[in-house]
Amino acid sequence: MTETTLRAAPQSEAVELARRLAARTMRTWALVDREEQVTAIVAELVANAVRHAGTVLELRLQRRPGAVRIEVRDRAPALPRLTVPAPLDESHRGLFIVDSFASDWGAIPVTGGKVVWAEVAI
Repeated sequence: MTETTLRAAPQSEAVELARRLAARTMRTWALVDREEQVTAIVAELVANAVRHAGTVLELRLQRRPGAVRIEVRDRAPALPRLTVPAPLDESHRGLFIVDSFASDWGAIPVTGGKVVWAEVAI
C-alpha cells in the first residue's frame, strides 16, 4: 500500500492544495485514467470539511489493491448525509458528486471527529 497525506487549515485554499496533491499523486501512481474521479472526490470532501466542520483537516490518499481510498478527517462530530439536489439547486451537490464517482463511500465517527472516505476502483 502506498500513501500520501496533507494537513490543512479550514480555508478555501485547502481545496486547491488538495486537488493538486491528488492529481500529482495519481500521476505518480500511474493512474491518470482515474485522476478526474479522484480529484473531484477530493475537492468535494475537502470543501465539505472546510465549509461544515471548520476545523483542521487531514486528507489521506491510499493506493490499495484494486482501489484508491480517499479519507478526509476533521474534528466535527456531525456525519454527512447524502441529499439529491433539485435541478436548479446551487448547493448540496458535494456528496452527490462523490456518490457518482466513487465505487463506495461512507463516514465513520472517530475520537475527536469523523472520517469521510470514498474509494475509486482501479
